[in-house]
Amino acid sequence: MVKQWFWAVAALFFACISATGVAVAGQPVPANQPFTVPNQSPLALSLVPFTPSAAALDPKGSSSLSVTAAYSSIFVQQSSRAANLDLDMELGYVSLGYAYTLHPRVRLGVELPAAFYWGGFLDGFIESYHRALGLPNGGRENAPQDRVRYDVSSRGKRIVSQDGSTQAVGDLRLKGAWMLWQGGGPALSLMGQVSLPTGDPDKGLGAGGAIPALGLSGDWPLGRFTLNANAMYFYLGSTSLLDPLEPDDVWAGSLSLGWAWSDALTLRGQINGATALVQDTGVEGLDNAMLQVLLGVQFKPCQGQLISLAFAEDLVYYTSPDFTLSLSWGWVF
Repeated sequence: MVKQWFWAVAALFFACISATGVAVAGQPVPANQPFTVPNQSPLALSLVPFTPSAAALDPKGSSSLSVTAAYSSIFVQQSSRAANLDLDMELGYVSLGYAYTLHPRVRLGVELPAAFYWGGFLDGFIESYHRALGLPNGGRENAPQDRVRYDVSSRGKRIVSQDGSTQAVGDLRLKGAWMLWQGGGPALSLMGQVSLPTGDPDKGLGAGGAIPALGLSGDWPLGRFTLNANAMYFYLGSTSLLDPLEPDDVWAGSLSLGWAWSDALTLRGQINGATALVQDTGVEGLDNAMLQVLLGVQFKPCQGQLISLAFAEDLVYYTSPDFTLSLSWGWVF
């Protein structure tokens, strides 16, 4: 079920920056990088490591460092004859990335994520926040506050069962980009990545197998605006995290619009989505597609650096966190 009110807020956000763009003279250059935080639901984090990227590559010989951190509140309690899903946690995430532009059209990179989950401290705030906006709590008000629970099972077989604070390194991601076209502004790149099984599926923080993925990224600068779109296909046939459930291969995508308030500050709105992990279990947290809206700002403190702050809200219930706050820093040198 889509949260109608948040669509309205997103539409108002875009309308406001569009109106301001007409009124203000000059052409500041917006940041071209979309928000890079992945879906923080632990199953999506392990099985659909989708991080949108700009299509345009840095100059040959350039290196880039990136750090992304995020914090999320997650609550899902659902069961059927085929499966049970019980997620009650706050999850912290951090990733470190490095990339090098070998050629004007070729970039190679690596990213290492890590995550922890615990009972947290935000349950009372989230319940009040939902009540104030007229949103359902999904049963959160009936569960003990600040509890940690990560339980997934299918037909009596435990898939993940954790009831204490847990931390682990995630699956290492090897990434590559090949620029297909850049015509004095718009750009299109082929994007590929392979996630290697360095994480721990018993803790629910690793896929238990390699995940190859292939997709496209496109940029389209429009004066003070910049539009970015990503689409990527994830092959999940080698993973074991959901055994005995058989995950479907997943399509993920994003659409991101940035507007330059000034040369140093960009306002950005973004939609991230993905197809469902499995089918016909009767558990919406497994069967539903994923959809989030992200709103935030990006700041260039100096040449080659970009700081991004974003708030993400789920638009489809149960497959994404109730909310995510993310902060990232990137440096091209």
